[in-house]
Amino acid sequence: MHFDALHAAVAAILIFATIWGMKRFGLAKRDTGGWDWALFAGVFVVIFLFNLIWPVD
Repeated sequence: MHFDALHAAVAAILIFATIWGMKRFGLAKRDTGGWDWALFAGVFVVIFLFNLIWPVD
């Protein structure tokens, strides 16, 4: 198994930026805790597109 630290670091930044952006622009619930399908979908789409652009070998 190959672990790419740079890929993981960029993915982490994208996840945090997606969460921050969705909460900032009101697309996700703010500080309510629990499960948020909109937030899940947003992170899923961003990471899916990121892995299409930069796949892990």
